[in-house]
Amino acid sequence: MSAEMQKAKDEEIIVIPPRTDLKDRVLKPGSSNGACKRAIKAAESAIEELSVEFDGWMTTSIDELLLKLPQVHQDGLNSAAGEELHTIMHDLKGQATTLGYPVVAEISDTLCNLMEKAPDTSRISSKIAELHVRSIQTIVQECTKNHDDPKANAISLGLRQMVMKILKQEFDRADQK
Repeated sequence: MSAEMQKAKDEEIIVIPPRTDLKDRVLKPGSSNGACKRAIKAAESAIEELSVEFDGWMTTSIDELLLKLPQVHQDGLNSAAGEELHTIMHDLKGQATTLGYPVVAEISDTLCNLMEKAPDTSRISSKIAELHVRSIQTIVQECTKNHDDPKANAISLGLRQMVMKILKQEFDRADQK
């Protein structure tokens, strides 16, 4: 096994949710920096104004993912449709927390890790991608946006554990060659 494959096999996926409270990140206790406070207030206001559009953006992303699934089922994860699905998931991985869906970011990251680290994505069932997409759809429709929603966290944890098991099996298989 190559050193790169061994490194990927040994890596553990750890999700660290980004901090989203601008005040805690910029202002120190007792700080009276008016310019910082005004900038923070303006940024928070801009995010609040955009937040009404966040749900629409999330719905659009889910619709795009759902449209890709039939082609991914037909052609596999290592196809052009699989690449397009990966691109959408990668965008969600980076944007979902900002859009108010931190668990969606975790789930997107889990599928991206599988697609990026698996030694042979042609061996990975497209049903795994569908589970991730349907999970995101469920979380957006039925769960709170917060990180503390037990249903969303259980879904995310279950998918992460499944992907880790699949990656281990795939790396073990690659080792036996």
